[in-house]
Amino acid sequence: MADYRIEPDGLVVNYLSERATQRGLGPRPKIGARLAFKTISEMAEFVRAGEAAGFVFEGKQYLAGKT
Repeated sequence: MADYRIEPDGLVVNYLSERATQRGLGPRPKIGARLAFKTISEMAEFVRAGEAAGFVFEGKQYLAGKT
């Protein structure tokens, strides 16, 4: 099961798992919350860091060829 889903524009990610809502510091988003990035490069870095920590992303095909 994925922790996050990347939307087709490649700039927004949806939180899919409770585990994803616990990542990082600060306020905790709810499942279904959306996090927007200004650039594809920022999103790609978020994905790389998340995967290094063991998180799973759906929709990575929306980043292919854009970074």
